[in-house]
Amino acid sequence: MMSIAQFAARTGMVPSALRFYESKGILVPAERHDNGYRFYGYHQIQTAKLVNSLRQSGISLGDIRCFLEAEESTRFQLLERWRREAEARLLSVQIASQYLNGMESDHGSLHLINWEEPLTVIWQPFLVDKPVNSYSREMKQAAAKLRDLNIRTQGSSLIKVIDSLPHAVQIEVGYQVITESSRKPTPLPTSAEAYPETIPPTLFISVDSSWEDTFICMRTIRYLQKFGFEPAGKRLERHFPDSSIFEIMIPVMQTRFT
Repeated sequence: MMSIAQFAARTGMVPSALRFYESKGILVPAERHDNGYRFYGYHQIQTAKLVNSLRQSGISLGDIRCFLEAEESTRFQLLERWRREAEARLLSVQIASQYLNGMESDHGSLHLINWEEPLTVIWQPFLVDKPVNSYSREMKQAAAKLRDLNIRTQGSSLIKVIDSLPHAVQIEVGYQVITESSRKPTPLPTSAEAYPETIPPTLFISVDSSWEDTFICMRTIRYLQKFGFEPAGKRLERHFPDSSIFEIMIPVMQTRFT
């Protein structure tokens, strides 16, 4: 048996950390004498090193406890999730580095927008005749239809540009649905005229634009190249009532894995 000081030296940990893990029920000494002295067994060395390594990897105490107590299949699932989360953290740091390296000292041409929670959006298709200088009418029509269906929405309008035809633009107008667990959820429409989509937590690069900005697509591509970003999905536009400015939002990563 080893005292707490000897065990700490053997595992590369400090006694205060061992006491902390004991208080959380994760690494309990093999023996505890009446005088309060703790003694650890040699068989606990590998467990202590594993616990310390997982903590250094950013794993929560709850997950570590679950891992230590779980069967092999559950351990495998936890490891898979941790690997995905570590990859996401690494990518997030990379994106932050790319953004800061590309940003000018006076102001940034691009901005980062993080949707931290999943969003349920109802999309409705429209065909807008060219030349296009507003989606205001289509946004009002989409909002009115959702009100008729007693579907509560919040936030600004979202636009997907599906296709640009010779004489028209094919778009979808979306609104975020308000979900309340305290009441019975309203059935969401699923048809050719409207359908729901759950957008996962996502990190976007956004660029402010206006209808007068005819070179926004070229500018956006140039910005992405400058900052070193790769799109991770189809772009969205976020439009605000009574504003000529809208945001072009390009997904660069999903920020949470299930």
